[in-house]
Amino acid sequence: MKQKEIALAGAAGAAIAIATKLLLSSLKSSSSSRDGLREEGIHIRVKQSASEILKQADRMIALSQSVHDAVAAVPLDEVSYETVIAPLANLEAEEFAVVQGCVFPSLVAVSKDVRNASAEAEKKIDAHNVKCSMREDVYLVVKAYAAKKETLSPQAQRFVDRLIRDYERLGMNLNADTRRKVEFLKTTIGELCIEFQQNMNEENRRLYFTEEELAGLPKNFIQDLKTGKDNKLEVTLKYPHYFPIMERCKVGATRQAVAVAYDQRCMNENVSILEKVVALRHAMAQLLGYRNHAEYAIAIRMAKSPSKVKEFLESISKRISVLAAKELTKLRAMKKAEEGNDLFGMADLRYYIRKAEEEEFKVDYETVKQYFPMAVVTAGLLQIYQDLLGLKFKEVPNPQVWHPEVQLYSVSDSETGERMGYFYLDLYPRDGKYTHACVCSLQPGCVQKDGHRQLPVAAMLANFSKPTKEKPSLLGHTEVETYFHEFGHVMHHICSRASFAKFSGLRVEDDFVEAPSQMLENWCLESDSLKLMSGFYKDTKQSLPDDICQALMQKRRAFAGLLTKRQILFGLFDQSIHMRDKAETGAILKELVPKVMEGIPMLEGTNFSASFGHMTGGYDAAYYGYLWSEVFSADMFEAKFKGNVLSKSAGREYREKVLAPGACKDAAVILRDFLGREPTEEAFLRKYEAGEGMQDNK
Repeated sequence: MKQKEIALAGAAGAAIAIATKLLLSSLKSSSSSRDGLREEGIHIRVKQSASEILKQADRMIALSQSVHDAVAAVPLDEVSYETVIAPLANLEAEEFAVVQGCVFPSLVAVSKDVRNASAEAEKKIDAHNVKCSMREDVYLVVKAYAAKKETLSPQAQRFVDRLIRDYERLGMNLNADTRRKVEFLKTTIGELCIEFQQNMNEENRRLYFTEEELAGLPKNFIQDLKTGKDNKLEVTLKYPHYFPIMERCKVGATRQAVAVAYDQRCMNENVSILEKVVALRHAMAQLLGYRNHAEYAIAIRMAKSPSKVKEFLESISKRISVLAAKELTKLRAMKKAEEGNDLFGMADLRYYIRKAEEEEFKVDYETVKQYFPMAVVTAGLLQIYQDLLGLKFKEVPNPQVWHPEVQLYSVSDSETGERMGYFYLDLYPRDGKYTHACVCSLQPGCVQKDGHRQLPVAAMLANFSKPTKEKPSLLGHTEVETYFHEFGHVMHHICSRASFAKFSGLRVEDDFVEAPSQMLENWCLESDSLKLMSGFYKDTKQSLPDDICQALMQKRRAFAGLLTKRQILFGLFDQSIHMRDKAETGAILKELVPKVMEGIPMLEGTNFSASFGHMTGGYDAAYYGYLWSEVFSADMFEAKFKGNVLSKSAGREYREKVLAPGACKDAAVILRDFLGREPTEEAFLRKYEAGEGMQDNK
C-alpha cells in the first residue's frame, strides 16, 4: 500500500512537521556523507565514534518525540489514517536503521569506549521508547481512529490492531497509577538486560594448561595457542577454544576445569541481575492482570499458554527418556573403560558423544573439518541459497564496515534483477564482540512514505576459528550447521516483502522464528548439498567423500535423546523462573539438571543462567520455541524437500509462502499456506523412531 505524506493538524502541527523534516534530513545526510557509503539504500551508520553515537541517539529521540507530539495533537473528531496511523508507521520505518546504528556497536565495535557509548545510547533510547509506548494521549488518538472502523488493506488493519494490542499489553487501558508503575518496571528491566549482555560481551577470562593437560587436541590447535604465565598455554572461553576442548581433550580434569569456568562466566554480576529481572517481570505481569510473566509473554505466541508449553516439553521429555537413558548408559561405560571412573558429569557429555559417534560411524571429525574451509563453505552456502531461493548475491568491494574482516553483499532477484537488500558477514571472534552466533536486523524492508521500498539490511555475527598463516579457518560439521542456520535468518529478513516495518522479516511469533532456519539445517545432512559446500583445504576440488557424507547423514539421529534433553532443560528452566515471583536460579538448576538429564548433576559451583543470554535477549519464556518450532521445520522439510533438497520450484515456493510474508500473517496461517494442510508432529517424531525404547506418551 502506498502511504501518503504525513498531514498534521493545525499551526502547531505544521511547525512540528517542519522540525521533523529538518531532523530527519540531518539524520539522513549524516548517515550517508559521514560514512561515505556508496551503496544505495543503506541508511544505517555502521562506524561511529562514541560521541557521534550519543548525539545520534539524542537526535533520534527528538525526532520520535516530535512525531508522537504531532499525533497526540490531532483532535479526536478529526482523526484519520494520514494524521494518526501513517506518521507512526513512517517513524518506525525511518528510525529503525538510525537506532540500530546507535545500539548495534555494543555487539561488534573494537573500541570499548564505543561499546560503552552504544550501551548507554541503548538505555536512553529504550527508556524513551517505553515512555512513547505508554503515552495516553497518543493511545487515545489511535483508539479513536480504530473506532471509526474504516476499510483498510489487510496489512494496514493488522498494523492498527497491533498498535492497540501493544498499547494495552502495557496497561494503557488501566488507571494512571498502574501505568506509571509499569513504565518504571519496563524501563528498569530494559536497563538491567543491557547490563547483563554487556557483561557477557566483556567477559575475557583465561585458563592455562600444559600441553600434557590438553592431550587429545590436534597439533594445529596446540600450535595456535598463545603461551601465557608459567609457560603454560592460554585458553579462552570463546567458542573456538571451548568446543574443541570439550569434544577432544582426553584429560577429564581439564574438561572439568573448562566446563566449570564456562558455566561460571559472569556469575558475580549476572546472577543477581537475572534474578532482579525475573522479579520485576513478575511484578509487571501481575499489574497487567496476568498470573506470571510466562502467561503474559506466551499469550501472543503460537502456544498461547504456559500450560500448553509445559505439556509439550514434558511430553517430549517423557517420550525420549528411555532412549536418553540408554545413550547415557553407553557413555558411562565408555568413560569407565577410558578413565577408570564411572562418575559421569556434564563435562563429559560432548567428549564421549563425539567419541561414540566417531566409533559408530567410522568418521574422524578432525578429518571432516579439513573438508570445510571457510571460503569453500561460504561459497557453497551462498550458491545453494541463491539457487534455492532464486536470488543473486554480489560482494560489495571496499565496503564501509566496523571491522576489516567484515564482508558486505548485495542481494537481487535472479530473474528480475530487482535489488532486494544487503547483508554483512562478521564471522570471527574478537575481544568485546558478541560471544555467540546471531543475526541482527539493521534496517527493515518496508514501504516508505514516498511509496518507494526501503531495502532490508541484516548482519550475521559468529565466532568461528580464525585462519592462520599455515591454514585457513576450518569448520566442524556442527559449525557448518550453525552457519547454515543463521544464514537462514538472514534470508528470512531479506526475502520479507512486508509493507510495514512492524511486520518485517524476523518479527514473526517468537516460537516460530526459528522454524525457517531449522528447516534449512537439513541441507547440512544431505549428500548433494554437502558436496557443494565442501572441499579438502589443500585441494578444494576434492569434495567430501561419499562415506563421510553417509556418516554425517546417519549422524542426525545419534544421541538425539540426550541432546534433546539439553534443549528441554533450557526450556523448562526458562519456564520455571518465569512462572514465579522470584527465582533462586542456582537452587532451581541444582534440582532441575539431574531430573531432566537422567541423573547427571549440575557442575558444582556453577550457574549457567549467568551467561544464558536468551533470558535477557528477547527469548524470556520463549526458549521452548527452539524445540516447538523444530516440529514445524521437520514437517515443512519432509513435505516439500525430502529427496530433493536442491529443488528450485520448492525453494521458490518456500521463499514466497514462508519467507516473504514476514509477520504479515500469523505463523499458523503461513504454515497452512505452505503445507496445504494443518501441520502435524509426525515428521518430528519420526526423527526418534531409530531409537529403541520410545514410550507411547498416553
